[in-house]
Amino acid sequence: MIPSDLVHARLQKQLRGQVKGSEPLARHTSLRIGGRADYFVTPRSVEDICATISFAQEHALSWRIIGNGTNILFPDEGVRGIVIKLGPDFGRIEIRDTIMKAEAGASLARVISAARAQGLRELDFLVGIPASVGGALVMNAGIPESAISEVVQRVRALTFDGKLITLERDDCRFAYRMSRFQEEKLIVIEGEFRLGRGKSWDGAALLQRRRERQPLGMSSPGCVFRNPPSALTAGQMIDQAGLKGYRVGGAVISAKHANFIINEGGATSRDVLQLIDITRSYVLKYFGVELKLELAVVV
Repeated sequence: MIPSDLVHARLQKQLRGQVKGSEPLARHTSLRIGGRADYFVTPRSVEDICATISFAQEHALSWRIIGNGTNILFPDEGVRGIVIKLGPDFGRIEIRDTIMKAEAGASLARVISAARAQGLRELDFLVGIPASVGGALVMNAGIPESAISEVVQRVRALTFDGKLITLERDDCRFAYRMSRFQEEKLIVIEGEFRLGRGKSWDGAALLQRRRERQPLGMSSPGCVFRNPPSALTAGQMIDQAGLKGYRVGGAVISAKHANFIINEGGATSRDVLQLIDITRSYVLKYFGVELKLELAVVV
């Protein structure tokens, strides 16, 4: 096995971006939980991503892509291999007439602001969601009334073998909190959105609704479970099962919205996973519904 410092040096030599060794993943997730990644790469270009993946394959290292880290739980033991974070170098936003192109690393907040500057309000329903464009497309982020797939025209993605492809909206297989990008090793590079024709949203009202109903500003991944196809939402079932405020270690089910788990300080991945198991068992017992995760759990 090649010594880690030599792997670090060889990888850095091939990239324009930054390579860190033994990087704490808690710094890169909204839950503020996670051990260290062996290697943490912040690429500056598509070529950097391809070179990193090729390096990983050549040296039998696992790899994964993250964005803002707002819907992911890393293990306390850390992650072997390479974590690749698409950050500000993948944050370009361009608007021509009513067509917006936004790279995967751009935050939804910046995208909404850029659209508003052009008098376009179709993206305002995404206000308050702390995701990047890439993560939002992977998860088909949204609210009960709409989802990002409603305004997507096409997506540029990188294949496992380093080819850039363009997928039309229907090719992305969007569904409720689902997309093709969760099923295949495709890396979202850029989304293209058609604006100016859809519904304009009242962003201020929607943000106020979020503030009233959700624990914004807390260390949380957002909704932990997908809403099942039933009359009650996941949050309503968890609430009615009496689990609001239930705690395991530093992790607690939000008293404001029962589908949110909050790290109140010192929570571990193990705490969160135990809380997830307890929640699932209670909901199954009282409602006969098996909750499915929206949170991406890395094992």
